Amino acid sequence: MKEIIPVFFAVNDNYAPYLGVAIKSMLENLNRKYFCKIHILITELSEKHTELLKQVVAEYSRHASIVFVDVARECKKMAGMFHMRDYYSQETYFRFFISPLFPQYDKVVYLDCDIVVTGDVSELYRQELGNNMVAAAVEEVVYVDDDLGFYSEKCLGVPWKEYFGAGILLINSKLFREEHVEEQFVELLKKYKFTVAQDQDYLNVICLGRVKLLNLGWNKTAFENPEFDDKDLRIVHYKMSWKPWLNDDVYYENYFWKYAETSPFFDEIMEIKRSYTDEERLRDAIAGKKLLETAVRDATDPDNYLCQMERNGRRLPVSVFSRFTNQRAVAALMD
Repeated sequence: MKEIIPVFFAVNDNYAPYLGVAIKSMLENLNRKYFCKIHILITELSEKHTELLKQVVAEYSRHASIVFVDVARECKKMAGMFHMRDYYSQETYFRFFISPLFPQYDKVVYLDCDIVVTGDVSELYRQELGNNMVAAAVEEVVYVDDDLGFYSEKCLGVPWKEYFGAGILLINSKLFREEHVEEQFVELLKKYKFTVAQDQDYLNVICLGRVKLLNLGWNKTAFENPEFDDKDLRIVHYKMSWKPWLNDDVYYENYFWKYAETSPFFDEIMEIKRSYTDEERLRDAIAGKKLLETAVRDATDPDNYLCQMERNGRRLPVSVFSRFTNQRAVAALMD
């Protein structure tokens, strides 16, 4: 009998077409010694998109299955608590529900919808977690940006180069249940609102010091990074404005179109791209600029999360001023 790999996605109708591409790429590159049980977390999803996603998996029925899991009841318990901005939706928080809802799994793979898997997801699943809460790659957008790195250290208390991306995770579900991570998240959600990366910030704070950092190739953002060797590429993440279904000349866009063109979502994706306007692209650019401004503002806020923790007796990390090249942000903090 094949070993089962439990994989989770969270989706709504806006992202269903890209999820179809993500699933197709993942199953195309899956080691055939494994069987992938795909769980789609939803509150509502159109019958059309549900059937098309089933159609994608049916092509690989010897190696995969798909089930749709309604988490509306869990969301109702937290009505009004989720913090959202820009393109974020409540689905981004669903990963916190996985461990308590699926006690049969000791570890699971969680993947965002806006990805293409170029490697073998079984390699991710086989990672040894030990006492770590998750295995994940660093968040590359934070890794290369001084403002966001400054935010990570001075607002969250997470070392700049250890802040991980929550879009691709191997979750230690057993530990999540034993240490009541869902309850920790709810309590933190009640007390503090992170405005930069929402669920990702909460996870970085909760899992601090217990993260197995993976090669960046497991969560490579779709932009060129001269320090990255493409031979390590396993998952391309088309986050923020780097989305080939909205913009031209996106780095690694060939991987997306390779799988999109043979998926049942291709016509819908092409229509989405044709109808995307310059005004919407300008809105995206403005949102990106505001994100960086928000990061610096929160990092220098005397009432931010880390400052509150310090006042409550939590030990601060070693000063990082000497490691920052962002003199504007440092000056703002010292002002």
